[in-house]
Amino acid sequence: MVLLAMLQDLAAAAPLDAAAVPASTLTLATPAVLFLLQLCAAALAGRIAVRRLGTGVLVAAFGVAAACALLGAAAQLAGPWRGAGLLWAVARVAEAVALAGAAWACWRGRRLLWGAGGAALLLIAAAVCEWRNPFDGAELMAVVLRIGAYALLGHGWSAARECPLPESPVQEAEDQWLAVLRQLPGGITRLDRQLRIRFINETHARWFGRSVEDLLGRSLAEILPPERYERLERHLHQALGGETVVFDNQVPLAPGDVRYRHNTMVPERCSDGSVQGVLYFVIDVTERKLAELALAEQQSRLRSLVEAIPDMVFSKDCDSVYTSCNQVFADFIGVTPQQIVGMTDYDMVLPAIADNLRVEDRQVMESGEPLRSERKVASLRRDVAIAFETIKTPLRDAAGNVIGVVGVSRDVTERKRAEREIEQLAFYDTLTGLPNRRRLLSQLEEAVWVAAATGSHGALLLINLDHFKNLNDVLGHDAGDQWLQLVAQRLQRGVAANRVLARLGGDEFAMVLNALGGDAALAAQAAREVATALLEQLAQPFDLTGRRHYGSASMGIRMFSQPALPAEELLQQASLAVDHALQDGRNTLRFFDPAMQQELSASAALEADLHEGLRLRQMLLHYQPVVDTQGRMLGAEALLRWQHPQRGMVSPAAFIGLAEQNGLILPLGEWVLRAACEQLAAWSQQPVMRDWYLAVNVSARQFRHPDFLAQVDLALAATGANPCRLKLELTETMLLRDTEDARDKLARLKARGMGLSLDDFGTGFSSLGYLRRLPLDQLKIDQSFVRDMLVDANGAAIVRTILGLAQSLDLDVVAEGVEMPEQFAFLLGNGCRAFQGYLFARPMPVHDLERLWGAGR
Repeated sequence: MVLLAMLQDLAAAAPLDAAAVPASTLTLATPAVLFLLQLCAAALAGRIAVRRLGTGVLVAAFGVAAACALLGAAAQLAGPWRGAGLLWAVARVAEAVALAGAAWACWRGRRLLWGAGGAALLLIAAAVCEWRNPFDGAELMAVVLRIGAYALLGHGWSAARECPLPESPVQEAEDQWLAVLRQLPGGITRLDRQLRIRFINETHARWFGRSVEDLLGRSLAEILPPERYERLERHLHQALGGETVVFDNQVPLAPGDVRYRHNTMVPERCSDGSVQGVLYFVIDVTERKLAELALAEQQSRLRSLVEAIPDMVFSKDCDSVYTSCNQVFADFIGVTPQQIVGMTDYDMVLPAIADNLRVEDRQVMESGEPLRSERKVASLRRDVAIAFETIKTPLRDAAGNVIGVVGVSRDVTERKRAEREIEQLAFYDTLTGLPNRRRLLSQLEEAVWVAAATGSHGALLLINLDHFKNLNDVLGHDAGDQWLQLVAQRLQRGVAANRVLARLGGDEFAMVLNALGGDAALAAQAAREVATALLEQLAQPFDLTGRRHYGSASMGIRMFSQPALPAEELLQQASLAVDHALQDGRNTLRFFDPAMQQELSASAALEADLHEGLRLRQMLLHYQPVVDTQGRMLGAEALLRWQHPQRGMVSPAAFIGLAEQNGLILPLGEWVLRAACEQLAAWSQQPVMRDWYLAVNVSARQFRHPDFLAQVDLALAATGANPCRLKLELTETMLLRDTEDARDKLARLKARGMGLSLDDFGTGFSSLGYLRRLPLDQLKIDQSFVRDMLVDANGAAIVRTILGLAQSLDLDVVAEGVEMPEQFAFLLGNGCRAFQGYLFARPMPVHDLERLWGAGR
């Protein structure tokens, strides 16, 4: 409103003709100067506006103002004409608006406000002088004031150029992103629909071998070789069609220098979704690609090497699932190598063999050590069994963790056959097929070593056929050979699992009896019984080509145990015993050791004392604690002792075998079971002792007795003992005989809540099969293994194997015979959690046990 009033006022007061304009001062020079000054004002105002405000509506407004100022100056030059006064007034106002706009632009820069404002005031004063003409020289003064205003405005322009306005936040963010894109290690290019470069960072420009400025605005077809552009063109058109394209390519830079690039082309879309260009991202992956190619070449060489090996090569993961194999392995199974991947042994071989292979895998992965084994394997798809020698090794990752198993299996069927043929020729008698003297000596040495190591007894029986020379002389050597063959057949009928039969030559045969027990007298008695049975068989008539022949034999027996003697020496001593038998009339047997009869007499006396000891209640129980890893008592094992008035404290090793033989073991076992239950009932009344368990050894004869379960029930019912605190310890041998009956009894005992422990595990014929089938709770590592594990690598390996096996079958383990801290530390480090031995406590009477351990030790 103020501006409108000013225009009306100026128009009314403006001169309409030449007479209205002062003629005294209106000269030709004055309009010319005013025109130049107004032109400068308009240009300066527009320049400041563009610099401060940017292009747009404001620039247009200032352009109009500048045009009006120019028209005003033209009106002054043209002289008086109708309407010139109004145009002069509009020009003055436009000049003020232009100057005010310049001042506002300066204010946005936070500077120059006062200089621009002063210039505007001077222009207003000049306009007043021209408008009213109150005195002579006013027009000249207006010119001077306008010159001063333009001087101030020029000073403001100069200062404005030295003080640029901060960029807007959008522009600042855009500049930051452009700076980031320029510094990225990969190449980035922005293309329009004509595939002209609108943006490219320095990395990509450097790969093209040009500068950024040289590439902007140019198309890819101009800067790329034709063959390279042809390879990219299809991908570019896919991106322009709206697809995201990802591909790898090779870029040859020079002979022998090839770079590998990973390319990504993304369509750039407008706000309406249409594609306006392509964003092209490139990453140099040469180092990675070269590493991949090197690895692939190495794997190819390894694969070629594996395929060239005539043996079967395979690998499995931690679950025994096959992950790879060579063609030889696949051919044996009857499928392709690709089909093998993902299969298990149960898909290839019989379940029993697969179980053993799975156990081997676990052993290798748990121990971290290679394992060598031999077995016959038959594929489910092929009706053939082949003997393989296999070496399995743990497969590890880069960090050293076991991630599976790698194995190599070699077909040793032909080698085994050749070995058997060589062995047959070298170690077997061609006439009878029995082992020869050489083979016998080898097996005898092994039997002697085992007997010395285990403390058991064995026997060597040397058999000499009576009057064999007479048969040869009368009936001929063919009849003699036939008799030898028939004798071998009869002797073989009496060969059990623990016996070895051989022909030494001529009319001499030999038999080795193993594992006759730890009692020398009982072992000698067993050897006598076997020898007597053999003599009876050989006394039966033989049919020699239609003729009946009656023969006999003389026999010498040499017992062996500790210390171990050379096999040749034992054979010589047995031969001396045969000589004594021949001297005593033939068809008889003689022991080499003359003290054997004395031992038999002593055994008879011990048997009589044992009967008396049972009647007089001379038996008692001692208890040896079983402790945990912290030395806290978990329970105890009840150990039988015989307090003899003359013999003193007799170890069970001295009379248990005799009791087994004469049947006294049944009343002994029943008494032990009853006494143990009474002790459990007494402990149940004591807070510290009520959680103790008590282990009782059960003999084979006692376990097989039909009334054994009834005896157990009677003992529990009579004493009120908790069956869950009673643990029965059994040996391996008693479970191997009549396995089904044993499993049924164990299941019924288990149902009553009793614990079942396998004693002296590993000393007998340990079988993984019965461990899996029988409802056992605990394994006891025999003290012989514990004693030797620190000095014998095999013993240590056996202990680790037992612990690993028990863990896999979820069985508790008790290590017996722990006597040294080093043994305890070894067992503890390999996962054992229960211990028994002199390191913790010796067997002791119950009152000593309760006094030492009942206080919560």
